[in-house]
Amino acid sequence: MKIAVLTRPEIPFSLETYRESIRKELSILGVEIIPFTKSGPDPENCDIIWEPGLAGNHTPPDLYKNFRTTIVATVHGAALFTLKRNEMDLSFLQAIRCKFKNRKTLSAWKWFKGKISAVITVSEFAAREVSHVFALPRGKIHPIYHGVDHETFHQDGDIAKVSEPYFLHVSQYSPKKNVDRIIHAYENLSNNRKPELIMIAPGYTKTIRVNGIRHIREKYSPYELAKWYRGSIGFVFPSLHETFGMPVLEALACGCPVITSNATACAEIANDAALLVNPRSEHDITCAMQRLGEDASLRDALRKKGLARAQNFSWQKSAREHLDVFEKVLKSR
Repeated sequence: MKIAVLTRPEIPFSLETYRESIRKELSILGVEIIPFTKSGPDPENCDIIWEPGLAGNHTPPDLYKNFRTTIVATVHGAALFTLKRNEMDLSFLQAIRCKFKNRKTLSAWKWFKGKISAVITVSEFAAREVSHVFALPRGKIHPIYHGVDHETFHQDGDIAKVSEPYFLHVSQYSPKKNVDRIIHAYENLSNNRKPELIMIAPGYTKTIRVNGIRHIREKYSPYELAKWYRGSIGFVFPSLHETFGMPVLEALACGCPVITSNATACAEIANDAALLVNPRSEHDITCAMQRLGEDASLRDALRKKGLARAQNFSWQKSAREHLDVFEKVLKSR
């Protein structure tokens, strides 16, 4: 099978990890990958065109209008259509621009959904959201989970050189990551000797004036992040919106107990291997951190459940399921 893959030069790290991981594993499965860009030339002599990177309110490229080859698109979610303006921290002018862009995207989807043979999403939650926003029949959508790099994210390895217990938060900052509530929830912890909170949050520009919080603004490699996960007594990730939540899976794979959201895809990925909280409740987040900090047996139980849960995710499995979709589409054509 020959698959042409649209390659964008500048995309978020998470989308690049997804695209390159699936490309690598498909190649191992015997698929010939033909990369192409928006500037051309158009792919020729391929069986399928795979669009791997539609997210947010990305408008489907016009170049697909003239393609006759079967197209399968991965859509990573539609947060800009579903989150409230105040939860995206948009100014009035930014909100107007976002609304205009959303209308443009919806208009493009009217022709694009007639061109594509299938849509891949990264979770059941994302499938429901994409189906609702873009008016796609649910039967046309195939949820396929991401994998995780088990050679990097595992429990046996170096840990961060920190002498005291610490909670951990990791995110490439955006308002939906709920950083302000995490800070307030930590500030409300009752124990005066509470663990430190390490926040690896590049892009968060506010000055944090809360004792016990260390804000790391630099980007860390996956290898370095794994050290922080392994050494932490609890990973705090009550995001307002995730269509997958890769940091949750990375933490589970490293044996780090997790506190995450009971909404969107976070609960779906963590299943019963994490403490689930209402992400809009500082009280819930505080209580979960208090429990995790004080109860060693709870941490141990979540650690074991997390390691077992993480074994269900691999890039090999994800690529195999992608290939199943491609083969099904070709057969139905």
